[in-house]
Amino acid sequence: MNREFTVVLNILLTGKMDQQIVEVDGNNGESGFVLMDPEDANNPAKVQEVRDFMIQWRTDRERMDAELDGIARASSMHTDTD
Repeated sequence: MNREFTVVLNILLTGKMDQQIVEVDGNNGESGFVLMDPEDANNPAKVQEVRDFMIQWRTDRERMDAELDGIARASSMHTDTD
């Protein structure tokens, strides 16, 4: 359902209907997808560039989440009940 929603939203925002769905594997075994222009989707170097960017973004996000969790724990603001 997420893919279909993303495609429809992309059509509404860009007015284009020719984007292609490209699978993006994460650094922790999870996978996702991005919508790319056909020229870029058919260019292995461009697809790898997007994959590398997404892996780096996820790594940075996980690191920041861990830092924020540590700050919340240190300030007794942590609300996790585990």
